[in-house]
Amino acid sequence: MTIMGSLLVTVLSVRAFSMWVKQEYMSAATTLVATSVIAAGVFYPSFVSSLAEEMLAPFTVFTGAGVEKPADKPSPVPTAEPGGTDIPWTPLLVALAGIIALVLLGGIAATLRARHRRRTLERQRLAELETRHDRVRDAYAAFTTDILAVLDRPALNDVSTPETERLILALDAARDARTAANTTDYAARIIALEIAWKAADQHARKAGINYLAPAERRAVQQARHLLTTALDDGGNTHERHAAYRKAIKLIGTIITVPHEAVAAVEAAWRRALPKQ
Repeated sequence: MTIMGSLLVTVLSVRAFSMWVKQEYMSAATTLVATSVIAAGVFYPSFVSSLAEEMLAPFTVFTGAGVEKPADKPSPVPTAEPGGTDIPWTPLLVALAGIIALVLLGGIAATLRARHRRRTLERQRLAELETRHDRVRDAYAAFTTDILAVLDRPALNDVSTPETERLILALDAARDARTAANTTDYAARIIALEIAWKAADQHARKAGINYLAPAERRAVQQARHLLTTALDDGGNTHERHAAYRKAIKLIGTIITVPHEAVAAVEAAWRRALPKQ
């Protein structure tokens, strides 16, 4: 019986702790009280039986219509020593220790849950910042690999343009902040990068090739025409070779073209050539 009672007390204690972890505090308290009562009955049955007798005594000394029935053989009442007590301190202390342990464990569980939520939110925020960072970086990379876009918006590749210079600095700062552990600083760098990209792109689109000298504008227009001819798979192969070489040479004398754009147009031009 004691073994079964011990198992029941253990199961109820675990159940109370799980309720506390789930923040079901009222249910946990009720279960803990029930556990304490069962534990007292299992480990201290004499105390429970004597307490029950004392509680039922007023109902057993009267019978019939309120006529007192004398006890047949009254049991001698033990006389407590002065200053003595019959309170079972051991189960009370055990119950109190269980409550304290439950509170401490619940506090630890709540702290761990809060820390897990903070880390989850931090990871989500970092992933969002990296997505925004990659969006700007990919957009600028797409520009630098498109030689026709470079010819249409040369200011976006010209670091002497203030807007483009700020964009390059913002790209470097965001790259460095991405590897650091300070998410707040990374967020500020991403905001600055998005603003710089928008300003530089809008300025380059608005300026076009008009900010170049007249001779340079004519050269850009000619180079663009030559590249169109070189990439036209319906043209003469010899003419396309000549147009491509002349366009690359002409572009190099006007503006600085990213090597990624040169490599990309080289690959596109070779794919457009007829198979030998």
